[in-house]
Amino acid sequence: LGEPLPAGAPPDPLVSLFLRREQRQQRRERESSLAQRLRRFLRRKFFLFRRSALMTLIALRNLALGRPAPERLAQEVAFASWRGEEEEARPESDGGVPRGPEL
Repeated sequence: LGEPLPAGAPPDPLVSLFLRREQRQQRRERESSLAQRLRRFLRRKFFLFRRSALMTLIALRNLALGRPAPERLAQEVAFASWRGEEEEARPESDGGVPRGPEL
């Protein structure tokens, strides 16, 4: 990804799209204000702590009570891993009110 293409080789459209998206993301992060950077940092740390706590609780419950059905375990892991991506994709015109995942 970091090396230029050989002469005459057509760029892959998917790779081009990925590179444009990465450049846009890097530009947006460089141009963001201190408040936006702090908010992004705290959001990442919150979801990291949230996932760690939920996965620990799931593991302790599984040790004490045994494993649940694989479908339920998959739902719980998906809930623990949820990071609010749909809020990041939306513009912040709704006041940033987070919504939980639909289970």
